[in-house]
Amino acid sequence: MYRNAAACLPPELLRELQRYAGGEMLYVPAPGSAKKKWGECSGRRSELEARNAEMVRLYLKGERIEELADRYALSVERVRRICYGRRAKKNGTAPLNER
Repeated sequence: MYRNAAACLPPELLRELQRYAGGEMLYVPAPGSAKKKWGECSGRRSELEARNAEMVRLYLKGERIEELADRYALSVERVRRICYGRRAKKNGTAPLNER
């Protein structure tokens, strides 16, 4: 979002910025702790997590990987990664980098 620095910064800081980048556009990154993961702001991340959990539930009930791939318009390999990865995490057998 664009904001006028004169409207939001103290005069001393504004003068200092003008010395270094007067008239230029600057990007001011958020502090590291304020950064959000992909999809957190839009809600897409939670939508995909819910979809994947439902997919795992159906798989554990006996639905075939190929049927899930068709239902969710995903590749068979992607459905395998979702189902096997989640199941392994639940059982505590996933590789350390997937936990």
